[in-house]
Amino acid sequence: MHKQNYWGYIFTLPFTINILVFTAFPVVFSAYVSFVKWDLFNPPLWIGLENWRQVFGQQVFWISIRNVFYFALVFVPLQTIFALVVAHLLNQAIRGQSLLRLFYFLPVVTPWIAGGVLWAWLYNTKYGLLNWVLETLHMSPVKWLDSKYWWVVIGSIALVNVWKGVGSSMILLLAGMQNISKEMKEAAQIDGASGWMYFTRIVFPLVSPMIYMVMILSTIAAFQAFDVFLSMFGSQMSNVPERNMVTNMLIYRDAFQLFKMGPASAAAWALFAIILIITLFQRYFEKRWVHYD
Repeated sequence: MHKQNYWGYIFTLPFTINILVFTAFPVVFSAYVSFVKWDLFNPPLWIGLENWRQVFGQQVFWISIRNVFYFALVFVPLQTIFALVVAHLLNQAIRGQSLLRLFYFLPVVTPWIAGGVLWAWLYNTKYGLLNWVLETLHMSPVKWLDSKYWWVVIGSIALVNVWKGVGSSMILLLAGMQNISKEMKEAAQIDGASGWMYFTRIVFPLVSPMIYMVMILSTIAAFQAFDVFLSMFGSQMSNVPERNMVTNMLIYRDAFQLFKMGPASAAAWALFAIILIITLFQRYFEKRWVHYD
């Protein structure tokens, strides 16, 4: 028995080392960096809470928090609703079902560079497809990514993230819907339930655990969003106006452009605290609408 335990420790050692080196150590070290002055080149200098005061005293930090909240408010509901509707439609007995599933999942495996180029063209002020449609409707073109209104820019990028993420959420919800027995659907049809009643009274409650998980994952992804902004702003990343800044862009700018690792780490931990609070808030309301039976 003792020998078996010994070999168990040996086989789990690579995984344990991986967790310690690439997860535990960076987390602890980033917490330490948030209390020091460090530019990656000179030795760290302990300055206590100065980095935290600097971060919370910057207007751009609170602007970035406002923007990321708005980004989440647009992204999370739209992605959840679209994924739920698409999953329900693809769960029906229709022709080309596998091809349609592939079509909706394709954006997930599309590289952000390719997706960013595509959407940058769609959003182009002069030659973009969206503004061409607006002009045909005798409406003024919109500066989707260069607007003076921050909510237009952040909302436009949130729609790109919805396009990218609907497929993965759809797969999770579709898996939940396929666990609903055919007998339950047949019983609902015998009782005279309409398609809408079947969807709202049977499908939605039974897949509510998957919907809840999609909302949790989408919320975390929204507050951690960076790839979508990097792909959409591209070469303009270093010249993004403060009104369009989100927290991860601010962290990236402070850490790898200004080499202010202390404020960047403090902002990262502040963002972690916000995500934790929102997740706990969602967890509090879970029992009111999520059904596990």
